[in-house]
Amino acid sequence: MAVASGQLERLTESCRCCSLRYLCLPYGLSANDLDRLDALVIRDAELGSADSLFVQGDGLKAIYAIREGSMKRVVIDEDGFEQILGFHYPGDRVGLDGFAEQSHQCTAIALEPTSVCRIPIDRLDALVDQVPRLRQQLMRLMGQALSGKEQRLLTLGRKNSEGRITSLLLSLSRRLGRRGMPADRVPLTMKRVDIANFLSMRLETVSRVLTKL
Repeated sequence: MAVASGQLERLTESCRCCSLRYLCLPYGLSANDLDRLDALVIRDAELGSADSLFVQGDGLKAIYAIREGSMKRVVIDEDGFEQILGFHYPGDRVGLDGFAEQSHQCTAIALEPTSVCRIPIDRLDALVDQVPRLRQQLMRLMGQALSGKEQRLLTLGRKNSEGRITSLLLSLSRRLGRRGMPADRVPLTMKRVDIANFLSMRLETVSRVLTKL
């Protein structure tokens, strides 16, 4: 049976065929449940460099999975101080921060042209009630996010400047490797000032350590 071009494109982009599904929300779902989740996914979010996917204070309407590109998450406190919370790559989910208060606690900004999958919350809530495995997966992803925060605090508290940057580079390398991408070259799509902010370091120190490495 011949497959129309539109159907072929849909099949190629489906969760079942996505090479990142083992890092993303569909991990561990049966073929039938995967198809039900895939029916919810909207693949229409295309961002240019420096575009915001959502802004701190926005109501929670969807969660997102990065397909291509990279992003950073930023929070601004009451004094106007900006803190980068993390950098995200294909297969990462963003938007999970909004579940607690039903509004986003940070802003997600594209570091380069980036495309994401969007899963509307209202439709996801209905499916979670029908697919227990999907609920477990959401809990797992939230647990991973908390673990990542603890690891960052450990890095900042115990390591010197060179150790902090080395830990960041190794972390990015491992994440690229898990995505089937070359792990021996780490593209730094973020600016050095972003690295300095994320690691609580001076920009001059970041530049010096990177040059040394």
